[in-house]
Amino acid sequence: MKVPSVSPRTTACVLGLATAAALGAVGQASADPAPADTPTRSTVASPKTVGDAVTGTAAFSPKTSKARPVIGGGEVQAQPYHARVFQNGRGMCTSTLVTSRHILTARHCVDQPGQYAFRIGSPYAESGGTTAAASRITLHPSADLAMVRLDRTVGNTPAPIATHYPQIGSSVSVYGWGATCGPVQNEAYCQSPVLKTATMRMAGLATDLHGGTALHLEAVDGVGAGGDSGGPAMTGGTVVGVASTSDRQTFTRYTATAPYINWIKSVAVGG
Repeated sequence: MKVPSVSPRTTACVLGLATAAALGAVGQASADPAPADTPTRSTVASPKTVGDAVTGTAAFSPKTSKARPVIGGGEVQAQPYHARVFQNGRGMCTSTLVTSRHILTARHCVDQPGQYAFRIGSPYAESGGTTAAASRITLHPSADLAMVRLDRTVGNTPAPIATHYPQIGSSVSVYGWGATCGPVQNEAYCQSPVLKTATMRMAGLATDLHGGTALHLEAVDGVGAGGDSGGPAMTGGTVVGVASTSDRQTFTRYTATAPYINWIKSVAVGG
């Protein structure tokens, strides 16, 4: 598919995965105030090893991790809103359809000039589903979030976005086509051809790749890795976070949707 080249631009409205290694590839307005039920911010220290975001780099040592290296988890049937992100024809991140014309993903997944396209609603990274190209990219100025306007309206059912944080200790499902192996240097060679999911546990709040508010999720049966960046963390069928960074062993940080819901809506309404 031939898609137009899109150069991301900084606007009064821009959203994002951070600290540790960024998972995948990635603006101006202040983040909206956090809801009243904001959970206590996590005091978990950032790992000493720092690499790329969840398409990026971070040390991974299966010998020291109880969670199997989205690394771990299992395959799952895609919902109509799950979408694989391609830059110049190469699969690199995960994303979510949130309106019939907009994709929500990580800022670091789409912050470089290139031709961006999306395969929506298929469990397979390279076939099936609905395809569309990016026509405009809006980056959040202070969080690892981005909204992408598609070049056409699609008939897939979009995912609802949460306006509250998940409860501390609750289970959260994460999704992505990212790496299924380590170390980071090998992630490009073991991207999953099918959508995977894993269960993680809400531990508290932290910061994402660009300093935004993030959910600190601890591994239960899997953890995010390169290529999972931009993918959704979900509870009760709603998107509560967008994959930003991971240590590839015990935790992944997802930019919370709750504090940025007004930004997301304003970008969608603005076209």
